Amino acid sequence: MIRQNPDGTTTPLTLPNHKLIKGSTLRSLCTQSGRSRDDFIAAYEQV
Repeated sequence: MIRQNPDGTTTPLTLPNHKLIKGSTLRSLCTQSGRSRDDFIAAYEQV
């Protein structure tokens, strides 16, 4: 996945491939992707 930055640059997003992900890692991923915790939980509950 790649995030588009407001200045037009891109930043690659690293997604771990583990069954369990530490809370701090998940928060960092949400921050990097520009998604809120509530957005993540809503998407997760749809799966």
